[in-house]
Formats: sequence, structure tokens, C-alpha cells
Amino acid sequence: MNSLAIPRITIHPAICDGQPTVRGLRYPVWQVLEWLASGLSADEILAAHPALEPEDFRACLAFAAGRLKPLGHVAEAPQDEKSEQWLLGRQGQWLAEQEFLKQLWERSPAINPA
Repeated sequence: MNSLAIPRITIHPAICDGQPTVRGLRYPVWQVLEWLASGLSADEILAAHPALEPEDFRACLAFAAGRLKPLGHVAEAPQDEKSEQWLLGRQGQWLAEQEFLKQLWERSPAINPA
């Protein structure tokens, strides 16, 4: 699965400072993963946050897994440049690259002496 083209995960500069979120609902992916890692069950999280859906947990896990894969293990994108899947993949790649560059810029004291 191409983690960069997961429709339930959105990246928008005006939502949560551009962090990947669940369907633009202001639930950052890292927060959902942290809840799961802390031992909360999906049912407990859903009870506390009814806007989330069970599919959101799988999307967060797939997104994180894709971000942690070594570059050589990224799934091949479809070659048909007119397909919706190819366009979503390219859009996702572009958004991920922009997010990576933003984080790199913000964390680099040599480049950004703020």
C-alpha cells in the first residue's frame, strides 16, 4: 500500500499546523497512534471521540508504516498517468515531501537560526 495516497489521511497547512490528520478532523495521526500505543482499545477511543471511525485506525497505522519503510521498499505506483490512483499517489508524494522539507527547515539551526 502506498502510504502517501491514503484518502483518510489529510495534510493541510491550516489544520494542525500541516500535520497529517484523520480526514481533516483535527485528530493528528500521531495522537491516534499514541492512544493505541498507550493500550486504549479502539472501542474506548471511539467512545471518547465519536467523530472517528474504525477505518481511521487502519489508515493511521498504514500511514505510519509507509513513512517508516526504507525508500527501496516503497510500492510501485501505477504507470497510467491518467488514473486516479496515480494522481492521488503523486499528490500524496508532493504533500509528504512538502511536510518533510517544512520539518527539516524548522529543525535545522544552521539554516534557520530562529
